[in-house]
Amino acid sequence: MLFKNVPKESFKQHGGDRFVVLIWKHWKWLQSRHVHGFNTSGESDPLSQCSVKNCVFTGNNTLLDTVDAVVVHIQKGEFPKTVHRNRDQRWIFLNDESPMNAFSMSSSRPKLSQLANLFNWSMTYRSDADIPVPYGRTVALPKSPDIIDDLTKLIPNWSKKRRDVLPTVLMSNCGVSYRMKYLKELKQHIEVDVHGKCSDKNKKSCPGHFKADCELMSQYLFYLVFENSKCKEYLTEKSFYHAYSKGAIPVFLGPPLEDCEKLLPPNSFLHVDNFQYPKDLAEEMVRIANDQDRLLSFHQWRANFEVRNEHGYFGSRSFHLCRVCEALNYNDEKEKVYSEKDLEEFLNPTKTCS
Repeated sequence: MLFKNVPKESFKQHGGDRFVVLIWKHWKWLQSRHVHGFNTSGESDPLSQCSVKNCVFTGNNTLLDTVDAVVVHIQKGEFPKTVHRNRDQRWIFLNDESPMNAFSMSSSRPKLSQLANLFNWSMTYRSDADIPVPYGRTVALPKSPDIIDDLTKLIPNWSKKRRDVLPTVLMSNCGVSYRMKYLKELKQHIEVDVHGKCSDKNKKSCPGHFKADCELMSQYLFYLVFENSKCKEYLTEKSFYHAYSKGAIPVFLGPPLEDCEKLLPPNSFLHVDNFQYPKDLAEEMVRIANDQDRLLSFHQWRANFEVRNEHGYFGSRSFHLCRVCEALNYNDEKEKVYSEKDLEEFLNPTKTCS
């Protein structure tokens, strides 16, 4: 349904008038992003744009043994304990971070052996999760335009694009050594506008992290999508929002090249793995910027696809709770339990990160 344009009518919908879902322990914390989009006066119905609407969400932890599903956000390392586990329930672990940072808000990283046989479903950004909640998706348009007389009309902010400085990046976590090293080397060969706390001169040029749009990002032809982890399918809002939605060509450092080719629009990005040195990448960006036909070829996909932001940042809508409800309606009902080995495939950095 999410990645292959298979209509929901093709799936058998499970019976039941209503599913009750407990967001365990941290409901108010998660509501801020996934219900209100960091705006308490904003949208309050997480299912208003969902294909199903027969779910109720609660933060009442006393209902642990009676609800249909329990969603546990694992970042704080806190997990429910119950003597008489209801085996008719679906217990779901939710993780939006890479395996490197899955437990980053926990006082200590729990052993996966302690979590073995506790969960039934995975809920992560990966396409192979039981409940995929990617930061964004590439979706084929139902019908392509008959004639495209001017491709630039499909490129957001095209009239704003600068030619004096080609790439930009908004970065406030300066502790990731591999991306800071690559950025430093790249800047020796091409001017890069760095915004955020990692900037030398633009530390306060953009508003608060995640909660407000940074209009300056609209002015650049390239956006450096330098992720904080090199992990399987770890593609965040940096690519979907700051690059594609702003009309920029993303330049990737972090997610594997094959994942980008699988999940992103065709011929729409550059990847550092395709260049031997940062100098080669810098020269390629200059060549593309100076060749109008080649530059536009990186946006040709916009005639056939769209990129959807679904992460809840910068005023975009989160579909996390919608995906839980869709899964309860359409996922395979066979009993499934995550063993320690199964958990490692999602949460062990040595398995899915480099």
